[in-house]
Amino acid sequence: MLTQLAQLSLRKSLPLLLGLFALLFTLLLTTLYLPRSIDKELHAWRNHTNQLLVLLQSTLSDHLRHGRQAELETALADFASLRGVRWAMVADPQLRVLAATRLGLAPRQLGIAAERVQAQLASGHPAWLEHASQRYLAILPLDQTSQRNGESGEALLVDLDFSPLLSQTRLEAWLYLGQILVLLLLLGLALNRLYHRLITRRLARIDRAARRFAADQQPQPAAVDGHDEIGQLAETFSQMMGQLHERQQALQDSEQLMRELFDSSPAGMLVVSGGLRVEQANPAAASLFGCAPEDLPGRRPRDRLLTGDSLKRLLRTPANSPVELTGLRQGRELPLEVTWTPFMRDGRQRYLLLLRDISERLQAEQRLRFLAHFDPLTHLANRHCLVQRLEQLLAAHTPLSLLFLDIDHFKRINDTLGHEVGDRLLAEIARRLTRLVPEQALVARSGGDEFLLLLEGRTAQEARELAETLLRDFKAPLQLGQYECFVTPSIGITGCAGQGDATELLKQADLALYAAKDAGRNRLAVYSRPLGEAAERRLQLEQELRRALDRQEFVLHYQAQVDDQGRPQVMEALLRWQSPSRGLVLPGEFIPVLEDSGMIIEATRWVFREACRQARRWAEQGHALRIAVNLSPLDFRQADLAGTLLAILAEEQTPPDLLELEITESALLDAGEEVQRTLASLKAAGLPLLLDDFGTGYASLTYLQQFPFDGIKIDRQFVAGLPDSEHSVALVRGILTMARHLGLHVVAEGVSNERQAAFLRFNGCPSLQGYHYCRPQPPADIERDWPREVPGRRR
Repeated sequence: MLTQLAQLSLRKSLPLLLGLFALLFTLLLTTLYLPRSIDKELHAWRNHTNQLLVLLQSTLSDHLRHGRQAELETALADFASLRGVRWAMVADPQLRVLAATRLGLAPRQLGIAAERVQAQLASGHPAWLEHASQRYLAILPLDQTSQRNGESGEALLVDLDFSPLLSQTRLEAWLYLGQILVLLLLLGLALNRLYHRLITRRLARIDRAARRFAADQQPQPAAVDGHDEIGQLAETFSQMMGQLHERQQALQDSEQLMRELFDSSPAGMLVVSGGLRVEQANPAAASLFGCAPEDLPGRRPRDRLLTGDSLKRLLRTPANSPVELTGLRQGRELPLEVTWTPFMRDGRQRYLLLLRDISERLQAEQRLRFLAHFDPLTHLANRHCLVQRLEQLLAAHTPLSLLFLDIDHFKRINDTLGHEVGDRLLAEIARRLTRLVPEQALVARSGGDEFLLLLEGRTAQEARELAETLLRDFKAPLQLGQYECFVTPSIGITGCAGQGDATELLKQADLALYAAKDAGRNRLAVYSRPLGEAAERRLQLEQELRRALDRQEFVLHYQAQVDDQGRPQVMEALLRWQSPSRGLVLPGEFIPVLEDSGMIIEATRWVFREACRQARRWAEQGHALRIAVNLSPLDFRQADLAGTLLAILAEEQTPPDLLELEITESALLDAGEEVQRTLASLKAAGLPLLLDDFGTGYASLTYLQQFPFDGIKIDRQFVAGLPDSEHSVALVRGILTMARHLGLHVVAEGVSNERQAAFLRFNGCPSLQGYHYCRPQPPADIERDWPREVPGRRR
């Protein structure tokens, strides 16, 4: 229906809609309103008549009881004068008329069988008997005494006719309907006129302006006045036409500019149709292929490429992704980099192909690849190339040997004969090494006067024999023009059976080389464990650490965890080593040795005891700061960690709420029931537990579910990227949101600048820690800088 109306003009659609509305209104009145009005009127009149009959019944009963015949007839006459009452009588049970409103009225005139009336009288109940359309005989008993005794007595009979009343009701309803239709007609005419003046005529003016603009593309304002919606539409339409005209002009200028850029671009450009034929080519593309620009349109791009499937391979790659193809220019191969971009023109798919001559770039890349893997002086492989090959062999579990050569006293040749002669000497040494090593060996120049020899599948004995051969061969002098140079190498040897690390093997060969030099040069040395100076230094460090535990050389520094106002709430205890020979040693240098040697358990006990004492001293001074102590994963391997720590608390008489424990995720890996019992005991004793380095392990969320942690510490690697790294921002916000829902306290460590601090404060991080606020300090320095206000303790 709406679709059909939309196909008509506005001047026709409105009258049609009004006519349909009038028809619908008429149907509603005739089907709903009129029957309901008649029923309502009939029901109201019957109720009114019943009320009158009841009153008349009472009056007539009284007249009968006292024998007042005249009054009886008067009451009947008054009642018969009412609308709808044809006649009324008072009759006895045998239907003998006692009084009537009409002379000569007999029971045979009732319109209902006398037997039916007598039966109703015998029942003693009032009734309405219908004997014609909308005509009723009302029967009401008058003798109440007889009725109570079960006998029939006198009754009032009334003939009621409602048909005139109902006819009047129908007439009034039709008159009402006619009035409404006349009003609708007048309203429709007025609305149609107003509709034409306010809407259709003004819209027609907008339509004429649009058609003129579509014909000549020249904007003309629509002559529509007013500030209503149509007036605003006309104004908007005029503005739109002006903007379209400006944009069309700009588009034409842009197209002209694009044509000029297309023709003047130094990069070759081809516009290819969906059928893969060239539609347009710029001079640069014609120059690439060595032809005129008019020779390319109508041809297929593959006609100018070396292989027939080049174009298909190009179109299989993602758009705007460069592909290297080979073109033909006057019979000569030409390396090209081609990218394609799809676009639509006139509703059809097109492709823009960009072509670049990459001959010079490929030459430069080839030169760079050479420099990346080979030494420009000797043309040997460089160290990077050798390391790559070494890693490949180790990955394949290939047995190998590695020789590290250094030319003895080479600096003297540079100083006496000059660097040019030195370079020539290095080139000659490279040629000699290449000649002496096996065919599959890789010879590389590591830098300066150092060379590396990688022997695949060679045993240590074969490597040693080769080194001895090199030592013998280098006894002969090297002739460089008029110079006769005597050089000797020092050689370090290492090897493996296909297992190990490339860096470690190079380090071993380097250690062996230094051993050969220390032994007097011009000799070889095979790597062995005693040559590992690093292991020796580590052993020495471990011994010093053992003495440090006995001599009480460890000290504690403290770093504050502050609230969002910068007030210290917690001090984290950090272990330092005050070595007599090394000075103040940071934990990164000795903590791993403590853990590897197992001394970390004794060190943790010492740290916890010192933290208890310091916390108690600060509390006695009025600075109730909690001290955080880190637990190592090895601490959980002792028999009774919880009992040990609680015993120290009891011995030092320190309240448990003055300390808290930080546990790293690595301590919880493969955590069994013993770890859970330990943490539960510590938590039950009143020691808060924090999960340290949160997010860097493998099962952080699982740990939060399994263990009774009070808080978490966001690892510094997440904080370091704030607020610029989207990943760091998302991760930190997620951690803070999760912690709020779980009721966990959060500490962000590693805060190094105000931007990080501001981001964390803004996102509701309650505690911050890092160099932005303070560095770890001895207790004396902290106490010297106490603020005037006594800091509180985090609850």
